[in-house]
Amino acid sequence: MRTTLNISENIIREVEKLYKAGSRSKSVENALEDAVRLKKIKNFMALKGNLEIDEEAVKRLREVELRENEDHS
Repeated sequence: MRTTLNISENIIREVEKLYKAGSRSKSVENALEDAVRLKKIKNFMALKGNLEIDEEAVKRLREVELRENEDHS
């Protein structure tokens, strides 16, 4: 999708240096993906103390998943 944005040239240059994606568009896309991922992680971490997690159920699910992955190998 083509979009016109007004972004500081300094920020664009910094993003290009950090991501070295080969194109300005891909560098900006990678930076936005990271920003979204970070925001989701922060939102999830903000739930700490508000959720009860059944650690035994999580452990059992992980064991099943590992067995399934071994079966497909």
